[in-house]
Amino acid sequence: MKGTSKTSIRNQIKLQERIISYKTFYSSRAKHLRLQINNNNELEVILPGRYKHGKAEDFIIKKKDWILKHLKEKKVNGFYFLGEEISVLINYDLFLTRPQINYQNKKLMAKIPSGHSFTSEDIYDIWLKYKAKLYLPERVKELSERSGFSYKKITIRSQKTRWGSCSRKGRLSFNYRLLKYRKEVIDYVIIHELCHLKEMNHSKKFWDLVEGFCPDYKMFKKKLKEK
Repeated sequence: MKGTSKTSIRNQIKLQERIISYKTFYSSRAKHLRLQINNNNELEVILPGRYKHGKAEDFIIKKKDWILKHLKEKKVNGFYFLGEEISVLINYDLFLTRPQINYQNKKLMAKIPSGHSFTSEDIYDIWLKYKAKLYLPERVKELSERSGFSYKKITIRSQKTRWGSCSRKGRLSFNYRLLKYRKEVIDYVIIHELCHLKEMNHSKKFWDLVEGFCPDYKMFKKKLKEK
């Protein structure tokens, strides 16, 4: 595209309950604002050089019917925090030097310096790891003191196939993605691993021990397979 800046600014906007991602480009040859959908089903806004970036959002709102009609809706997995679905919103700021993330009222809002290419999934993942490192060690401490178990170390990891693990040396490990689930489900996983400190197996004796601390463990175990 001749006369169009190669530097794009990424942003998001909500149109009739849909979160729409779009890119803006400045063009020295463009005389008017223009919309287009590229081959990757991405919305692009072309702005004349004299226009401010805020004009792009106004233009998108004005043309929302055309956009919603022609832009194919992508199927994405929902974002969850402690059992509740949340939304992730990203704004790219030309004048920002460091990312800023804020969570309030089931909305995870991120302000990102322009030039970065973080997706909603990236922001959610970074934030969830951060929250897990705060929440899980404190909750493990509370439940271990309540149940009478003693451990040596806690690690928060990114396992793909395990929610938690326990070593014979008393080291516990938990998957940060547990923060997607309700607190009761998280507690079950913690209790499960704490019980391994006494029973390093999955025998009937082990499950009886788990049930003593978590009577509804079967229901919570099933919930872990739902998301």
